[in-house]
Amino acid sequence: MAEHPRSGLGIAATFVAGIATAVVWWPGALFPALVVAYVGAHMVTLPGASGRRVSLSVAVAGTTALVNGGSLVLVLGPAAVALPVGRLIEQLRSGERALREVGAELAGTVAFAAAFAAANIALPLNDLSHPAVLPMFGAAAVIGFLVTVATRSLASSQRQGVATRLVALRALRDWPAYAALFSSAALFAVTVDDMGVWSVPLAGLPYVFSYVSLYRLQDTRRTYDQTIRALGASPEASGQVATGHTSRTAELAVEVGAEMGFGAAELTRLEYAALLHDIGRVVLANPAVARADYSKEDVSGWSAAIIGEARYLEDVAEIVATQHAPYRKEGQVRDQTVPRSSQILRIAASYDDAVGDGLSPLDAVELLHLGAAYDYDPESVTALRQVLDRRGTLALLQ
Repeated sequence: MAEHPRSGLGIAATFVAGIATAVVWWPGALFPALVVAYVGAHMVTLPGASGRRVSLSVAVAGTTALVNGGSLVLVLGPAAVALPVGRLIEQLRSGERALREVGAELAGTVAFAAAFAAANIALPLNDLSHPAVLPMFGAAAVIGFLVTVATRSLASSQRQGVATRLVALRALRDWPAYAALFSSAALFAVTVDDMGVWSVPLAGLPYVFSYVSLYRLQDTRRTYDQTIRALGASPEASGQVATGHTSRTAELAVEVGAEMGFGAAELTRLEYAALLHDIGRVVLANPAVARADYSKEDVSGWSAAIIGEARYLEDVAEIVATQHAPYRKEGQVRDQTVPRSSQILRIAASYDDAVGDGLSPLDAVELLHLGAAYDYDPESVTALRQVLDRRGTLALLQ
């Protein structure tokens, strides 16, 4: 997919602004040295929990701000020149759409630099021994990180057609990588005067330890996720479930959950429940069981029993066990014993089944609306419709 023309204009404007800064205010050889440092920093990264790699340019911005008393010119000028160049080199090297990250990365750098510069004006922090320096630096780093997340989330949600909140929750998981890089910057800045060149390997220790830890964590999570998906797809391999049903149901359920305000942990449990909700169908490989009468509730019970064997998936098993329970009974406003996650899972799975049986997306949603009196949670059905509207699925049929 080609870059949007506006994106290209923004990148070009960023580069020109950086060059103009160098022309108007030339701090000697320090400016090009920082440009080279920024560009080189893009080649070194930390793995983020969201799957995105965070470049070392974060540490360069932090070090520059601390060592130069929060100078906006020295932080932002070289960054404006180097970010497009570094991302272009990365894109040519990896083939990824790296240029899309320039806006979010620059916005975060601007927010960090402006916050720290404002703190330096209100409370002069040129002396790094001042007790307020590092707290103010940490606060500015948090502001920069949050602005990066917000900018990236807005752009990604518009491009992907998913809820901004869902993208933001995933991006917020990268905070350990940012914390490690800003810690390295602070460690270098406060030790360079006394230790000289030895401050470089010292400051590199947080980066090295964080790289090893985050890489192993990311690898473990990837393996864990792949295992869950492989187990969930086992009924598909035996022909018990339509191919792709579990992954489609999980993706839709997570988006509906995000639409309804679920947190990151709740969304993870909901995703795993959706991926594993039909795993109980593997027992139908036994001819005796397959010939006997069984219901959807039986399948839910089998699935929950299998999932519950893993103690750390007990919450997931509870969601799966009640996935076919009606959201309310006669005389009740809502059955409080049925988790909302179970209702979302039921709606997402029912919608995918209905479309798979030949109904149009609009007719499938209408079918869920008809069952909203007792079977389906009306709020969850409304959230599903909002998700499908954002995807453009229903608009194509109207």
